[in-house]
Amino acid sequence: MIIGFANEKGGVGKTTLALHTATWLSAQGHRVVLADLDTQGGISHFLGMEPTNQVARLLQSVMLLPAERRPPITSFLTPFPLVAYPNLVLIQGYTDTGEVEAWLRQPGCPEPGQVLTEALLPLTRRGAIIVLDTGPYAGRLLDAVLEVADHILIPAIPEGATEAGIIKIARRLHHFGRAITGLIPTRIVVTSTKHRNTILDWRRANGLGPLVYHDPPRGLVGLPQRVVWAQLYRATKPIWNVTPTEVEASHADLVVAKEEMTRVLRRLAFDIGLRKVQ
Repeated sequence: MIIGFANEKGGVGKTTLALHTATWLSAQGHRVVLADLDTQGGISHFLGMEPTNQVARLLQSVMLLPAERRPPITSFLTPFPLVAYPNLVLIQGYTDTGEVEAWLRQPGCPEPGQVLTEALLPLTRRGAIIVLDTGPYAGRLLDAVLEVADHILIPAIPEGATEAGIIKIARRLHHFGRAITGLIPTRIVVTSTKHRNTILDWRRANGLGPLVYHDPPRGLVGLPQRVVWAQLYRATKPIWNVTPTEVEASHADLVVAKEEMTRVLRRLAFDIGLRKVQ
Protein backbone atom coordinates (compact mmCIF):
# COMPACT_ATOMS: atom_id res chain seq x y z
CA MET A 1 0.00 0.00 0.00
CA ILE A 2 1.24 3.47 -0.91
CA ILE A 3 -0.05 6.62 0.85
CA GLY A 4 0.81 10.03 -0.56
CA PHE A 5 0.52 13.43 1.11
CA ALA A 6 0.22 16.18 -1.48
CA ASN A 7 -0.45 19.89 -1.79
CA GLU A 8 1.37 22.36 -4.02
CA LYS A 9 1.31 24.91 -1.21
CA GLY A 10 3.99 24.77 1.47
CA GLY A 11 3.46 25.02 5.21
CA VAL A 12 0.18 23.14 5.28
CA GLY A 13 1.39 20.19 7.36
CA LYS A 14 2.38 17.54 4.78
CA THR A 15 5.61 16.58 6.52
CA THR A 16 4.05 16.66 9.99
CA LEU A 17 1.21 14.41 8.89
CA ALA A 18 3.41 12.06 6.85
CA LEU A 19 5.76 11.56 9.80
CA HIS A 20 2.96 11.02 12.28
CA THR A 21 1.14 8.65 9.95
CA ALA A 22 4.29 6.57 9.51
CA THR A 23 5.08 6.40 13.23
CA TRP A 24 1.47 5.72 14.19
CA LEU A 25 1.11 2.89 11.67
CA SER A 26 4.44 1.48 12.82
CA ALA A 27 3.24 1.53 16.42
CA GLN A 28 0.18 -0.43 15.24
CA GLY A 29 2.53 -3.21 14.13
CA HIS A 30 2.83 -2.46 10.41
CA ARG A 31 6.07 -2.44 8.45
CA VAL A 32 6.40 1.10 7.16
CA VAL A 33 8.72 2.99 4.82
CA LEU A 34 8.66 6.81 4.97
CA ALA A 35 10.06 8.40 1.80
CA ASP A 36 10.87 12.11 1.42
CA LEU A 37 10.30 13.39 -2.14
CA ASP A 38 10.81 17.02 -1.10
CA THR A 39 14.03 18.75 -2.20
CA GLN A 40 14.12 20.52 1.18
CA GLY A 41 14.71 17.31 3.12
CA GLY A 42 11.87 18.10 5.51
CA ILE A 43 11.65 14.63 7.08
CA SER A 44 15.37 14.60 7.91
CA HIS A 45 15.26 18.11 9.36
CA PHE A 46 12.20 17.23 11.44
CA LEU A 47 14.10 14.30 12.95
CA GLY A 48 17.34 16.22 13.47
CA MET A 49 19.18 14.13 10.88
CA GLU A 50 21.58 15.17 8.15
CA PRO A 51 19.63 14.96 4.84
CA THR A 52 20.87 12.59 2.16
CA ASN A 53 19.90 12.05 -1.46
CA GLN A 54 18.74 8.45 -1.23
CA VAL A 55 15.46 9.16 -3.03
CA ALA A 56 17.36 10.63 -5.98
CA ARG A 57 19.84 7.71 -6.00
CA LEU A 58 16.98 5.20 -5.97
CA LEU A 59 15.07 6.86 -8.81
CA GLN A 60 18.24 7.38 -10.86
CA SER A 61 19.11 3.69 -10.51
CA VAL A 62 15.74 2.82 -12.03
CA MET A 63 16.16 5.29 -14.90
CA LEU A 64 19.77 4.41 -15.73
CA LEU A 65 20.26 0.73 -14.90
CA PRO A 66 18.57 -2.52 -15.89
CA ALA A 67 16.85 -4.28 -13.01
CA GLU A 68 19.59 -6.90 -12.58
CA ARG A 69 22.28 -4.23 -12.11
CA ARG A 70 20.51 -1.99 -9.63
CA PRO A 71 21.71 -1.83 -6.00
CA PRO A 72 19.56 -3.72 -3.50
CA ILE A 73 16.71 -1.70 -2.06
CA THR A 74 18.25 -2.01 1.41
CA SER A 75 21.12 0.24 0.30
CA PHE A 76 18.68 3.16 0.06
CA LEU A 77 17.06 2.63 3.47
CA THR A 78 17.98 4.42 6.70
CA PRO A 79 16.85 3.16 10.12
CA PHE A 80 14.44 5.44 11.93
CA PRO A 81 16.38 7.30 14.64
CA LEU A 82 14.01 6.44 17.51
CA VAL A 83 14.31 2.88 18.83
CA ALA A 84 10.58 2.85 19.58
CA TYR A 85 9.96 2.20 15.85
CA PRO A 86 12.10 -0.79 14.82
CA ASN A 87 9.81 -1.65 11.88
CA LEU A 88 9.97 1.87 10.37
CA VAL A 89 12.68 2.90 7.92
CA LEU A 90 13.37 6.04 5.90
CA ILE A 91 14.29 6.85 2.33
CA GLN A 92 15.78 10.29 2.84
CA GLY A 93 15.57 12.95 0.17
CA TYR A 94 17.26 16.27 -0.49
CA THR A 95 18.27 18.69 -3.22
CA ASP A 96 19.28 16.12 -5.86
CA THR A 97 15.63 15.15 -6.17
CA GLY A 98 15.39 18.34 -8.24
CA GLU A 99 17.78 16.79 -10.77
CA VAL A 100 15.49 13.79 -11.08
CA GLU A 101 12.58 16.13 -11.70
CA ALA A 102 14.54 17.78 -14.52
CA TRP A 103 15.48 14.41 -16.04
CA LEU A 104 11.86 13.28 -16.05
CA ARG A 105 10.99 16.31 -18.18
CA GLN A 106 13.45 15.36 -20.92
CA PRO A 107 12.19 13.80 -24.17
CA GLY A 108 12.52 10.05 -24.22
CA CYS A 109 12.61 9.61 -20.44
CA PRO A 110 10.41 6.90 -18.91
CA GLU A 111 7.02 7.91 -17.58
CA PRO A 112 7.31 9.20 -13.98
CA GLY A 113 4.67 6.80 -12.69
CA GLN A 114 6.57 3.88 -14.20
CA VAL A 115 9.83 5.01 -12.57
CA LEU A 116 8.26 5.41 -9.13
CA THR A 117 6.41 2.11 -9.40
CA GLU A 118 9.62 0.24 -10.25
CA ALA A 119 11.52 2.01 -7.49
CA LEU A 120 8.99 1.04 -4.83
CA LEU A 121 8.20 -2.45 -6.13
CA PRO A 122 10.72 -4.29 -3.90
CA LEU A 123 9.05 -2.70 -0.89
CA THR A 124 5.43 -3.22 -1.91
CA ARG A 125 6.21 -6.87 -2.70
CA ARG A 126 7.33 -7.27 0.92
CA GLY A 127 4.01 -5.93 2.17
CA ALA A 128 5.34 -2.65 3.52
CA ILE A 129 3.13 0.40 3.81
CA ILE A 130 4.89 3.25 2.03
CA VAL A 131 4.21 6.84 3.10
CA LEU A 132 5.31 9.53 0.64
CA ASP A 133 5.94 13.14 1.63
CA THR A 134 5.93 15.46 -1.40
CA GLY A 135 7.28 18.96 -1.95
CA PRO A 136 5.32 22.22 -2.22
CA TYR A 137 5.34 22.37 -6.00
CA ALA A 138 3.79 20.81 -9.09
CA GLY A 139 5.90 18.62 -11.34
CA ARG A 140 6.53 15.22 -12.79
CA LEU A 141 7.28 13.60 -9.43
CA LEU A 142 4.04 14.88 -7.96
CA ASP A 143 2.24 13.46 -11.00
CA ALA A 144 3.96 10.15 -10.32
CA VAL A 145 2.73 10.12 -6.73
CA LEU A 146 -0.82 10.99 -7.82
CA GLU A 147 -0.74 8.16 -10.34
CA VAL A 148 0.93 5.48 -8.21
CA ALA A 149 -0.31 6.03 -4.64
CA ASP A 150 -3.26 3.94 -3.53
CA HIS A 151 -4.44 6.84 -1.37
CA ILE A 152 -3.90 10.60 -1.61
CA LEU A 153 -4.38 12.77 1.47
CA ILE A 154 -4.41 16.56 1.11
CA PRO A 155 -3.56 18.69 4.16
CA ALA A 156 -4.88 22.21 3.62
CA ILE A 157 -5.27 25.40 5.61
CA PRO A 158 -8.94 26.47 5.35
CA GLU A 159 -8.23 29.67 3.45
CA GLY A 160 -8.72 30.68 -0.16
CA ALA A 161 -5.00 30.60 -0.96
CA THR A 162 -4.87 26.81 -0.55
CA GLU A 163 -7.97 25.98 -2.56
CA ALA A 164 -6.31 26.30 -5.97
CA GLY A 165 -3.91 23.50 -5.02
CA ILE A 166 -6.76 21.26 -3.89
CA ILE A 167 -8.58 21.77 -7.19
CA LYS A 168 -5.44 21.10 -9.24
CA ILE A 169 -4.75 17.84 -7.43
CA ALA A 170 -8.38 16.76 -7.73
CA ARG A 171 -8.23 17.39 -11.48
CA ARG A 172 -4.97 15.50 -11.92
CA LEU A 173 -6.35 12.57 -9.95
CA HIS A 174 -9.44 12.60 -12.16
CA HIS A 175 -7.13 12.40 -15.17
CA PHE A 176 -5.68 9.20 -13.69
CA GLY A 177 -9.13 7.87 -12.86
CA ARG A 178 -8.54 8.51 -9.18
CA ALA A 179 -10.06 10.60 -6.39
CA ILE A 180 -8.91 12.24 -3.16
CA THR A 181 -8.98 9.89 -0.18
CA GLY A 182 -9.20 12.65 2.43
CA LEU A 183 -8.91 16.42 2.84
CA ILE A 184 -7.41 17.28 6.24
CA PRO A 185 -7.93 20.85 7.50
CA THR A 186 -4.78 22.06 9.26
CA ARG A 187 -3.65 25.13 11.20
CA ILE A 188 -7.28 25.84 11.98
CA VAL A 189 -7.99 28.86 14.15
CA VAL A 190 -11.04 27.58 15.99
CA THR A 191 -12.35 31.09 16.68
CA SER A 192 -12.06 32.17 13.02
CA THR A 193 -15.36 32.56 11.21
CA LYS A 194 -13.44 32.51 7.93
CA HIS A 195 -11.93 29.12 8.70
CA ARG A 196 -15.26 27.66 9.81
CA ASN A 197 -17.00 28.93 6.69
CA THR A 198 -14.26 27.61 4.41
CA ILE A 199 -14.51 24.14 5.93
CA LEU A 200 -18.28 24.32 5.52
CA ASP A 201 -17.79 25.22 1.86
CA TRP A 202 -15.49 22.21 1.45
CA ARG A 203 -18.08 19.92 2.99
CA ARG A 204 -20.75 21.31 0.65
CA ALA A 205 -18.60 20.80 -2.45
CA ASN A 206 -19.93 18.17 -4.82
CA GLY A 207 -18.14 14.89 -4.15
CA LEU A 208 -15.83 16.37 -1.50
CA GLY A 209 -18.06 16.66 1.56
CA PRO A 210 -17.68 13.14 3.02
CA LEU A 211 -13.91 13.30 2.50
CA VAL A 212 -13.28 16.34 4.74
CA TYR A 213 -11.76 15.40 8.09
CA HIS A 214 -13.99 17.67 10.13
CA ASP A 215 -16.82 16.24 12.21
CA PRO A 216 -17.00 18.12 15.55
CA PRO A 217 -19.86 16.02 17.04
CA ARG A 218 -17.53 13.03 16.85
CA GLY A 219 -14.45 14.95 17.99
CA LEU A 220 -12.80 15.06 14.56
CA VAL A 221 -11.76 18.65 13.85
CA GLY A 222 -8.65 18.26 11.70
CA LEU A 223 -5.53 19.81 13.24
CA PRO A 224 -6.08 23.18 14.95
CA GLN A 225 -3.16 25.59 15.07
CA ARG A 226 -1.03 24.86 18.12
CA VAL A 227 2.39 25.96 19.27
CA VAL A 228 3.29 22.32 19.84
CA TRP A 229 3.36 21.45 16.11
CA ALA A 230 6.13 23.96 15.39
CA GLN A 231 8.00 22.96 18.56
CA LEU A 232 8.20 19.33 17.46
CA TYR A 233 10.94 20.33 15.01
CA ARG A 234 13.01 21.56 17.93
CA ALA A 235 12.36 18.37 19.86
CA THR A 236 13.10 16.29 16.69
CA LYS A 237 10.40 13.79 17.67
CA PRO A 238 6.79 13.05 16.77
CA ILE A 239 4.21 14.13 19.29
CA TRP A 240 3.87 10.62 20.68
CA ASN A 241 7.41 10.76 22.07
CA VAL A 242 7.76 14.28 23.48
CA THR A 243 7.27 15.49 27.04
CA PRO A 244 5.95 18.91 28.13
CA THR A 245 9.49 19.97 29.02
CA GLU A 246 10.62 19.45 25.41
CA VAL A 247 7.96 21.68 23.86
CA GLU A 248 6.39 24.96 24.86
CA ALA A 249 3.11 23.40 25.89
CA SER A 250 1.41 22.40 29.10
CA HIS A 251 0.71 18.77 29.83
CA ALA A 252 -2.99 19.38 29.16
CA ASP A 253 -2.32 21.02 25.78
CA LEU A 254 -0.01 18.18 24.80
CA VAL A 255 -2.68 15.62 25.67
CA VAL A 256 -5.25 17.48 23.57
CA ALA A 257 -2.89 17.69 20.58
CA LYS A 258 -2.14 13.97 20.79
CA GLU A 259 -5.86 13.21 20.91
CA GLU A 260 -6.52 15.40 17.86
CA MET A 261 -3.75 13.74 15.84
CA THR A 262 -4.97 10.30 16.92
CA ARG A 263 -8.51 11.06 15.72
CA VAL A 264 -7.19 12.17 12.35
CA LEU A 265 -5.10 9.02 11.97
CA ARG A 266 -7.89 6.69 13.07
CA ARG A 267 -10.09 8.22 10.37
CA LEU A 268 -7.20 7.92 7.87
CA ALA A 269 -6.67 4.27 8.80
CA PHE A 270 -10.36 3.55 8.25
CA ASP A 271 -10.32 5.32 4.87
CA ILE A 272 -7.34 3.31 3.61
CA GLY A 273 -8.90 0.05 4.70
CA LEU A 274 -7.17 -0.67 8.02
CA ARG A 275 -10.28 -1.38 10.06
CA LYS A 276 -8.65 -2.75 13.23
CA VAL A 277 -6.64 -0.11 15.05
CA GLN A 278 -5.96 0.60 18.70
